[in-house]
Amino acid sequence: MINKISKLILFTTVLLLTGCTGSKNIQDLTYIVSIGLDYNEENQEYTAYLQGLNFANVAKQEGSKPSEPVPTFVGSASGSTLNMAVRNLYKASRPTLFFGHTKTLVISKSVIKHKFKEVLEDVGRNRSLRPNLLLFTTDESIEEIFKINGLFHYPPVYTVLLTEETTAEALQDDIGATSLMHFLRQYYEPMGSAFIPNISIDEKSWQTDQAYPVLYLNGYSLFQQSQFKGDIPSKPSIIVDWLLTKNNQIDYPLYIDDELISTFKLLTKEPKIKYKKEKGNFPRFSLEVSVKAELIEKLKESPYKKVKSALEKSLENEIEKVYNLGMDKQVDLLNVGEKWYRYHPLKFSKLEEQPSFYLTDNSLDEVKVKVDITHFNAYRYDHKSLE
Repeated sequence: MINKISKLILFTTVLLLTGCTGSKNIQDLTYIVSIGLDYNEENQEYTAYLQGLNFANVAKQEGSKPSEPVPTFVGSASGSTLNMAVRNLYKASRPTLFFGHTKTLVISKSVIKHKFKEVLEDVGRNRSLRPNLLLFTTDESIEEIFKINGLFHYPPVYTVLLTEETTAEALQDDIGATSLMHFLRQYYEPMGSAFIPNISIDEKSWQTDQAYPVLYLNGYSLFQQSQFKGDIPSKPSIIVDWLLTKNNQIDYPLYIDDELISTFKLLTKEPKIKYKKEKGNFPRFSLEVSVKAELIEKLKESPYKKVKSALEKSLENEIEKVYNLGMDKQVDLLNVGEKWYRYHPLKFSKLEEQPSFYLTDNSLDEVKVKVDITHFNAYRYDHKSLE
């Protein structure tokens, strides 16, 4: 009896092992880590770009670095549909393409303006692509973006295209990445805004014996009620990200009477939104923002109370500028509408019947910033002025 059981276990193990014979070694696959999508309106054709890495691109050698960088391969093909464009690459691709580790989707502005909803549907139906893909837009050549390596000729997995800051690590004066899943949640909301970071090439910041291009995020593409509303540049995008997320710090220069007094590192939580009771159907609200500040540089002497008050007033003005920038583009940059329509379903149903944007010049009643300076970095103030 024991012999029969042993033979049965051995036979089962052999069957399980033979099931793995069709698998490939990791060095025998082309890992597609990024997909780029473009659209030619004149030819009505899509172009798909694939950024392919082999095992040698990402494998680290203990205590050493390859003497010559391993090239990154960029494939491209066109077709009347996205699926046909990608399929046209298969016949010219050996080792076999593998999409199981695809991390990034880059979409051109042409796609956003002409075929964005169709692309979102196609990507959503593709079971090979995960909903936590990092999502970017660009005005530049996707092919050139995919060719950019990290600093010191490290592979593209060390660029902003493929490296996302974790929630435990605070961003510093930067724009956070957006996942496809997070974007879609905001994109289909009836009120509130959705953002996609714009990725670009910087050819000036780093040099070797020649210019060394790197990738960076230079602003947001804006969407309101599932419509593309244009772009905003880096500075207001960083303020928006700083206000609406918990992992972004900014260095902030403080000017008093047009003179630079000091610089601070600022961290904040999501603003408290207080909605006003109004008879009308349009939302009206005030913002309360709590900021923790660290004094980085003290350049001019000024009383503590004056510095604190000036910092609060400066931030209030900065937030109002961001709000007004959104008003110019008919975008709710501070996402105040998202909670309002959930709390006011009857007013929202009436508001839906009106074609105008739901925010007006009078919607923002007040911005109140409270600053707590938690660290002075050995700089001194008069004790009386701290009271």
